[in-house]
Parts: sequence; structure tokens; C-alpha cells
Amino acid sequence: MRSPDDVRHVYIDKSLNDGLLANSIRQRLAGGDVTIEVVDNYREVLDHYQKQGQLLEKDSLLIYPFPGRFVSSCPGSDGMVCCQYFVINFGVGCLYDCHYCYLQNFMNHPLMTLFGNLEDMFAEVDRKIKGKKFHFRIGTGEYTDSLALEPITGLSRILVEHFADIDNATLELKTKSCNVDSLLDARHNGHTVMAWSVNPPSVIDEVEDDTASLDERLEAAVKVQKAGYKLAFHLDPLIYYDNWESEYHELIDRICDTVDTNRIAWISIGSFRYSPGQKEVMQSRFAEDNLTKEEMIQGPDGKYRYFKTIRQKMYGSVREKIMSRDPRLFHYLCMETRSSWQNVYGFVPDSARNLDALFDERRHFVDSALAGDPAQ
Repeated sequence: MRSPDDVRHVYIDKSLNDGLLANSIRQRLAGGDVTIEVVDNYREVLDHYQKQGQLLEKDSLLIYPFPGRFVSSCPGSDGMVCCQYFVINFGVGCLYDCHYCYLQNFMNHPLMTLFGNLEDMFAEVDRKIKGKKFHFRIGTGEYTDSLALEPITGLSRILVEHFADIDNATLELKTKSCNVDSLLDARHNGHTVMAWSVNPPSVIDEVEDDTASLDERLEAAVKVQKAGYKLAFHLDPLIYYDNWESEYHELIDRICDTVDTNRIAWISIGSFRYSPGQKEVMQSRFAEDNLTKEEMIQGPDGKYRYFKTIRQKMYGSVREKIMSRDPRLFHYLCMETRSSWQNVYGFVPDSARNLDALFDERRHFVDSALAGDPAQ
């Protein structure tokens, strides 16, 4: 597994030198041999790494001020059923190297970046969320892994403690790491869901390079459960191969045997998909992969997916297995068509708001379980 210890150089734009994130990084790296360099112009650092291309190791991190919007709606796809999920963009680039990751379709350098103007981020979050008559679900794992660099940055801990004071929002931290130790004593007030993207061990070994093993992810889930956090799991992307059904069923058994299912806020289910141009990038980087050798079809959103018959067979099988372990578990399809919803679940959410009501129902159930309600 690639570790935050592999980071050897941190660049901090001078405008952020005394900021909350910069100070957190210095505190965590104090006494180590990581070079921390304050730079006059972060664009020069970006330009340097862009010229180097993808051959360098992921050993450098840049902290710079983000000039755009931090909070946005989840970039759902045309023709797909979407929920009202929001994302906080706090950086771009990932320590890991999953073969199917869409970041490789537009990232042209290995430099990992985080946005250090946290005051601007929190001001925008508060304007967007506080005081609204709506419960927001908001995550951070859109363009980076939420916890891959947490041991050296402390950024997610800062977010967790900010969201602890926002009653109408749930923060989701999605990861393929096991880097949770620094969050175990954080003040979260039950407002954070710790989420893992999971696959069977054979898939992790084959196409999720440098990530934590399934055992390590589940051990981390047990730790945060004991610390009072809610949990979530993302069976996304489901990969189609000869033994997919038995191995995904074993995966679900592993999850349900390891954690308290009453603590699971949601489980998402989605299939392997890629955008135009990504197939060629994947084939050039991972020539031995079977991921792109399966026949795919282009959907209304332009992305390529397994044929509908394959996807719906996988979804139905996974859904039945989840139901057999705990029929109260809330699970849903991510980035899928109305016809898939109808064929797998027997209904189609009338709207994103209708789907939100299902999330809210499960949230109240898990809150009651955490409070020790004997009825649960």
C-alpha cells in the first residue's frame, strides 16, 4: 500500500503560509525529513510538474489557494437517476492508482494538490447549508481520496469538527485507505459518515493499486464505529468477471459479519463505467487489464457501461444478498437509468427529493440505533 510517508516534498503558497492547513501540516510533519517549501508563485510549481508528465512518483503535495467554488452538486449524468448529493472540492489528485479511476482521463501530472484557503471554504459551506430547511449530504471524495493524506494534513479532521456544529448536514468521507486513527478522538457529534469504497480482495489486488486491503479497510471501519461514527459502503464500481457473484456475496458477508449493520447509513451500488477517451488511457497504462476487454455500450450520458442485462443481473444479485443479511439496510443505484431502477427495485424514484426521503428515513433509524433505542 502506498503511504502518506511516501510524500517527500510539500509546497505551500506563501499566501497560505500562516493558514490553518499549513500549520496543521507543519505540526504533523515536525521532526521528520519531509521538505516543506514556501513558494512565491504556486503556478510555477504546477507548470513544472505538468512538463514532467506522469512518470514521476506521487511524492509531492502542493497547497495553494483555490479561486473557484468549493461546493457544488454531484456531477450526475444525463438520463441517470440522481440524488441531491453535494461535494466539497478540497483538492485534486490521489495517492493511489486505481486502474479504472476517471482522474487519469484529465490529470496530466502526478502532483497532488489541496486547497489551503479553508476560511473561504467554510464561509461558502456555511452560506450554502446553515439555516436551510433541508438536510444536506455532502462529501469530499470527488477528485481525491478523502483520507489518503490525512495523517500528514489533518484536513478531514478539521472538516469533521466544523460539521459537528452544523445540525442540518451529514459529511461523508469516502476512502480506500485505513487512515482513521487521527479521527477517532475528533468531535463529530454524529454528523460524519465514514465511507469505504470496497471490492472483493481479488479485484483490489488486480486493479486498485497501492490502496489498503479489504481487511485493513474493514478494521478501520470497526475503529470508527467504536468512536461513534456512522458508516457507509460503496460497491462501486462492480466489476464483471467469471467469479463475480460468489466473490461479491462473500464481500457482503464480510461487511455484515464485521460491523454493526445498524450503523450503516447507506450502501451504494454502481457498475464499472468510463468516459470517452478513458479507455485508451487505461489500455496504455495497464495493458494487461481485462477491464476494457468486455463489450460495453454507450449510454445517454456518453459513458460506456456493461450491457443492461449484465448490469441488472449484477445489481439484482447484490441487492438480494444485502436483503438476505439485513432487509432494513438502505441501498441504492448510483449513476443508473430509470429502467435499471424499475427492473432491480420495482420502482423509480419520482424525483431526487423522493430519493432524499429514503435517505432521511435511514438517517433517523441509524441515529436511533446510535442513541441506544431498544426498538432498533
